[in-house]
Amino acid sequence: MKAVAIILAAGEARRMAHPKALIEHEGGKSFLQSLASTFGKAGAMVLGVVGKDSEAVREQHPGLDLVEAERWQEGPLLSVKAGLDAALESGADVVLLHPVDMPALRASTLKSLLKMAGDSDELLRPEFEGAPGWPLVLSRSAAERLRAAEGPQLEPALATMKVRRVPVKDPGVVVNINTPETYERLFGMQPRLAPPPKRRGKRGAGQATSNVADLGSSSAPMAAASEE
Repeated sequence: MKAVAIILAAGEARRMAHPKALIEHEGGKSFLQSLASTFGKAGAMVLGVVGKDSEAVREQHPGLDLVEAERWQEGPLLSVKAGLDAALESGADVVLLHPVDMPALRASTLKSLLKMAGDSDELLRPEFEGAPGWPLVLSRSAAERLRAAEGPQLEPALATMKVRRVPVKDPGVVVNINTPETYERLFGMQPRLAPPPKRRGKRGAGQATSNVADLGSSSAPMAAASEE
């Protein structure tokens, strides 16, 4: 079974000082690189979907496969379709959709979700303490159905699909780090860019580190959907 993870990073980060894909997560890694590592550990091929600030994202992540969403400004579903086109053309049996501003999920959670993936039109969606989360896990047939959906918005398209909610113990599936306030609460500093790839190394005292307790607390934002 070939699993392809589509990391959605095409949108404009209006509330953050930097493009979300480039913000430091932990160990000197950007949000995008951290997610690529997590999905890779779960056995998935990774595709990043870029749009706004695509040149900067490509320069920062020379080893990642990145797909251009030329119509990203028209709505998130257009970015999703750009990723689905590339994933299905690569022969994906299962597709995972995930926003770039949710970098704290665990590889073990992804492995569990992939074991449940089948070939039906049903979409799998993790939930934490009753809150719907990400990634969305789609069979090839479900991915093709989503790719055929009309309109610019993702949520109306998802509302037409069969969804099976899967309870998980991973708070990372519901936490969006999409505002400076959330970032500062979790990492104790203002959002900042990850260092260039050649300067990345082991986590130091001045680098951002995830606080798992904070991620699971009620003060952390939980989102049924995320803007890119």
